[in-house]
Amino acid sequence: MAWVLSILYLLVEVFTAVAWKTPYSFARDSISSLGVTTCSADSCSPLHDVMNAAFMILGALTILGAALLHKYIPDGRAKKWILGLALVVALSTAATGMFPANDGTFVHWTAVLPGFVARHAVLVLIAIQFWNHRRWIAVWSGLCAATGIVGAVLLLARTLTFGLGERLTLYPLPMWMAVTGVAALLALMRRTVLKNVEFTLPGHGFITALLSLRPRRSLQSVPTDVLAARAKTSV
Repeated sequence: MAWVLSILYLLVEVFTAVAWKTPYSFARDSISSLGVTTCSADSCSPLHDVMNAAFMILGALTILGAALLHKYIPDGRAKKWILGLALVVALSTAATGMFPANDGTFVHWTAVLPGFVARHAVLVLIAIQFWNHRRWIAVWSGLCAATGIVGAVLLLARTLTFGLGERLTLYPLPMWMAVTGVAALLALMRRTVLKNVEFTLPGHGFITALLSLRPRRSLQSVPTDVLAARAKTSV
């Protein structure tokens, strides 16, 4: 569900921006401006309730997504960090809708900033965790993390306009959720309703790796010969 809302969230941004009473610029204006509850000469968002609701629902479903993702992550300390940081991202996203930008700069940025940092850390840790057994998924996660970090640096350096810099910083995680969520759904379908269908997909590496996603079992429950075979194929 989180990946569905990630896609819908991006559409809500466009829908809310089109309804603005003053011209909205995706290059210059911040995402938070779409949720302002008051009108001024610079910003007026009549559909602010829609945008703020999207923030809160995305935050709630991010928690659900993290609960489902944990089945695919190897056990260990890093897994706890991933789930903990995902919770920070979820709460920060929801708080963005609960405390709009016009509620005060301090209150709003206190809600927003934890999610700015945690989302990149989550993707980096996921890339590290998947590196040895799902290399292409690790590369995809690392690419999203790198894109967001570059966006944050350019935003802080004021190299880009605020709207572009913020979107380059924040969009990689929803995109990761959308692509990975679709892949996990297709992987489930491939093992169930489509198990007798042959897949001939171009660019096997990335797509096949995503479609092979499956919940990880405890190492104690996996036979030694299976573990040895997995170790050979991951090299």
